[in-house]
Amino acid sequence: MKNEMFHYTSCGLRNIWLRNGFVRKDTLYGEGVSIHNLDGLHRVIGLYLVDYKSRLSSTEVRFLRVELEMSQKHLAQVLGVSEITLRGREKYRTKITKPADRLLRVLYREHVSGDGSVRDLVEQLGDSNREAQSARNIELEDADHGWFAKAA
Repeated sequence: MKNEMFHYTSCGLRNIWLRNGFVRKDTLYGEGVSIHNLDGLHRVIGLYLVDYKSRLSSTEVRFLRVELEMSQKHLAQVLGVSEITLRGREKYRTKITKPADRLLRVLYREHVSGDGSVRDLVEQLGDSNREAQSARNIELEDADHGWFAKAA
Protein backbone atom coordinates (compact mmCIF):
# COMPACT_ATOMS: atom_id res chain seq x y z
CA MET A 1 0.00 0.00 0.00
CA LYS A 2 1.10 3.56 -0.68
CA ASN A 3 2.23 5.87 2.10
CA GLU A 4 1.19 9.02 0.22
CA MET A 5 -1.21 11.74 1.24
CA PHE A 6 -4.84 11.27 0.22
CA HIS A 7 -6.65 13.96 -1.80
CA TYR A 8 -10.04 14.03 -0.05
CA THR A 9 -12.57 15.45 -2.51
CA SER A 10 -15.72 13.59 -1.41
CA CYS A 11 -16.57 16.48 0.92
CA GLY A 12 -17.00 18.75 -2.11
CA LEU A 13 -13.82 20.75 -1.50
CA ARG A 14 -10.82 20.47 -3.81
CA ASN A 15 -8.07 21.55 -1.45
CA ILE A 16 -8.25 18.93 1.32
CA TRP A 17 -5.29 16.57 1.68
CA LEU A 18 -4.99 13.97 4.47
CA ARG A 19 -1.54 13.04 5.77
CA ASN A 20 -2.88 10.11 7.76
CA GLY A 21 -6.12 8.89 9.36
CA PHE A 22 -7.09 6.77 6.38
CA VAL A 23 -6.48 3.27 5.07
CA ARG A 24 -6.19 2.36 1.40
CA LYS A 25 -7.69 -1.00 0.48
CA ASP A 26 -7.70 -3.01 -2.72
CA THR A 27 -11.20 -4.13 -3.62
CA LEU A 28 -12.74 -6.00 -6.53
CA TYR A 29 -13.69 -2.58 -7.96
CA GLY A 30 -10.30 -0.92 -7.53
CA GLU A 31 -8.69 0.97 -4.69
CA GLY A 32 -10.91 2.02 -1.82
CA VAL A 33 -10.19 4.37 1.06
CA SER A 34 -11.53 4.20 4.59
CA ILE A 35 -11.28 7.42 6.64
CA HIS A 36 -11.12 7.31 10.43
CA ASN A 37 -13.51 9.56 12.40
CA LEU A 38 -15.16 11.23 9.42
CA ASP A 39 -17.37 13.42 11.65
CA GLY A 40 -14.29 14.73 13.46
CA LEU A 41 -12.56 15.40 10.15
CA HIS A 42 -15.53 17.40 8.85
CA ARG A 43 -15.72 19.36 12.12
CA VAL A 44 -12.04 20.36 11.79
CA ILE A 45 -12.53 21.33 8.13
CA GLY A 46 -15.54 23.47 9.06
CA LEU A 47 -13.75 25.17 11.94
CA TYR A 48 -10.76 25.89 9.73
CA LEU A 49 -13.05 27.51 7.17
CA VAL A 50 -14.85 29.73 9.67
CA ASP A 51 -11.70 30.68 11.61
CA TYR A 52 -9.06 31.17 8.90
CA LYS A 53 -10.63 31.81 5.49
CA SER A 54 -10.96 35.49 4.59
CA ARG A 55 -14.00 34.93 2.35
CA LEU A 56 -15.97 31.72 1.88
CA SER A 57 -16.08 30.26 -1.61
CA SER A 58 -19.26 28.80 -3.07
CA THR A 59 -18.13 25.22 -2.37
CA GLU A 60 -17.26 26.17 1.21
CA VAL A 61 -20.72 27.71 1.68
CA ARG A 62 -22.24 24.44 0.47
CA PHE A 63 -19.95 22.39 2.74
CA LEU A 64 -20.99 24.41 5.81
CA ARG A 65 -24.68 24.24 4.87
CA VAL A 66 -24.50 20.46 4.57
CA GLU A 67 -22.64 20.21 7.88
CA LEU A 68 -25.36 22.36 9.48
CA GLU A 69 -27.89 19.84 8.09
CA MET A 70 -29.86 22.62 6.42
CA SER A 71 -31.59 22.54 3.06
CA GLN A 72 -30.92 25.33 0.58
CA LYS A 73 -34.42 26.64 1.25
CA HIS A 74 -33.89 26.69 5.02
CA LEU A 75 -30.48 28.39 4.91
CA ALA A 76 -31.81 30.91 2.38
CA GLN A 77 -34.59 31.83 4.83
CA VAL A 78 -32.08 32.18 7.67
CA LEU A 79 -29.79 34.39 5.56
CA GLY A 80 -32.74 36.45 4.31
CA VAL A 81 -32.26 35.63 0.62
CA SER A 82 -34.22 33.64 -1.92
CA GLU A 83 -33.51 29.96 -2.48
CA ILE A 84 -32.52 30.81 -6.07
CA THR A 85 -29.94 33.29 -4.76
CA LEU A 86 -28.45 30.70 -2.43
CA ARG A 87 -28.33 28.13 -5.23
CA GLY A 88 -26.42 30.64 -7.34
CA ARG A 89 -23.97 31.24 -4.52
CA GLU A 90 -23.34 27.53 -4.23
CA LYS A 91 -22.81 27.16 -7.99
CA TYR A 92 -20.31 29.98 -8.59
CA ARG A 93 -22.81 32.46 -10.04
CA THR A 94 -22.74 35.03 -7.25
CA LYS A 95 -20.57 35.61 -4.20
CA ILE A 96 -21.98 35.42 -0.71
CA THR A 97 -22.36 38.85 0.88
CA LYS A 98 -20.11 39.77 3.79
CA PRO A 99 -23.00 39.84 6.32
CA ALA A 100 -24.24 36.42 5.12
CA ASP A 101 -20.66 35.10 5.24
CA ARG A 102 -20.32 36.24 8.86
CA LEU A 103 -23.70 34.87 9.88
CA LEU A 104 -22.93 31.48 8.34
CA ARG A 105 -19.64 31.39 10.28
CA VAL A 106 -21.43 32.22 13.55
CA LEU A 107 -24.06 29.55 12.89
CA TYR A 108 -21.42 26.90 12.20
CA ARG A 109 -19.27 27.86 15.19
CA GLU A 110 -22.30 27.63 17.43
CA HIS A 111 -23.37 24.34 15.81
CA VAL A 112 -20.05 22.83 16.85
CA SER A 113 -19.73 24.30 20.34
CA GLY A 114 -22.92 26.12 21.31
CA ASP A 115 -26.33 25.41 22.71
CA GLY A 116 -28.39 26.31 19.63
CA SER A 117 -29.63 29.65 20.96
CA VAL A 118 -28.09 31.68 18.12
CA ARG A 119 -29.66 29.45 15.48
CA ASP A 120 -33.00 29.59 17.30
CA LEU A 121 -32.84 33.39 17.42
CA VAL A 122 -31.87 33.73 13.75
CA GLU A 123 -34.62 31.34 12.68
CA GLN A 124 -37.13 33.20 14.84
CA LEU A 125 -36.07 36.49 13.23
CA GLY A 126 -36.76 34.99 9.82
CA ASP A 127 -40.15 33.64 10.82
CA SER A 128 -42.85 34.78 8.41
CA ASN A 129 -45.30 35.33 11.29
CA ARG A 130 -43.26 38.35 12.40
CA GLU A 131 -44.76 40.50 9.62
CA ALA A 132 -48.30 39.84 10.86
CA GLN A 133 -47.23 40.57 14.44
CA SER A 134 -45.48 43.83 13.53
CA ALA A 135 -48.71 45.29 12.08
CA ARG A 136 -50.41 45.16 15.50
CA ASN A 137 -50.21 47.77 18.25
CA ILE A 138 -47.60 47.09 20.89
CA GLU A 139 -49.14 47.16 24.35
CA LEU A 140 -46.73 47.68 27.23
CA GLU A 141 -47.43 47.47 30.93
CA ASP A 142 -45.50 48.69 33.96
CA ALA A 143 -45.36 46.32 36.90
CA ASP A 144 -43.44 46.11 40.16
CA HIS A 145 -40.56 44.28 38.44
CA GLY A 146 -40.39 46.61 35.41
CA TRP A 147 -41.92 47.01 31.98
CA PHE A 148 -43.09 44.10 29.86
CA ALA A 149 -44.91 43.57 26.57
CA LYS A 150 -48.46 42.44 27.09
CA ALA A 151 -49.58 39.57 24.87
CA ALA A 152 -51.99 40.75 22.21
